[in-house]
Amino acid sequence: MLPPPVYALDIWPEAVPLLVSAGLGVIGYIVGSFPGSLFVGRLVGIDPASEGERNPGSANVWKLAGPGPGIAALLLDLGRAVLPALIGLAVAGWWGAWAAGIGAVAGSMRPAWPALRGGRGVAAGIGVALVLNPPAFAVALGVGALAYLVGRRRAPAITTGIAVYPIAFALLSVRSPEELLALGGVGALYLALVAGFWVTRRRQAPG
Repeated sequence: MLPPPVYALDIWPEAVPLLVSAGLGVIGYIVGSFPGSLFVGRLVGIDPASEGERNPGSANVWKLAGPGPGIAALLLDLGRAVLPALIGLAVAGWWGAWAAGIGAVAGSMRPAWPALRGGRGVAAGIGVALVLNPPAFAVALGVGALAYLVGRRRAPAITTGIAVYPIAFALLSVRSPEELLALGGVGALYLALVAGFWVTRRRQAPG
């Protein structure tokens, strides 16, 4: 009689959450690669990747085609991050949402399909932030909106909102070592967003 097979996960059961999170990250990356703004742009006869500020994002669609197409593009760009993050939250809790969300942000910046041009990942990051901590998101959104009203400059206002989010997260939610670790995850998301925003902004600048 043969002995029962021994599987790797029987020896290392802690690997299961890691494998699940990795799978959620891949799902997020694929969904995040969906070019929502390019899709809307082509429907209305524009190419945001080569026109305007040459950024395939909802803000450029708004500038080129008006608020209707811009809002539609924004909803799609938000949705491609919110959807996988919500799936991750349902499957594996907060860290599942984080893994799927990071994947979605990466997909929005560097799509899975080489023919597609990535954006700045701002809308995707906003969607992930909403799922990870709605109260902190509300605070960051309010501060970012205030910064825009004061300075009338979109880029600094967005950066301000992104910077405020982990601070609001810490003040509203961190009460244990586990939550402090979660704050580190939020910090990683924040750094990816700020770096991606400014690098892509320089890459897409004219000249």
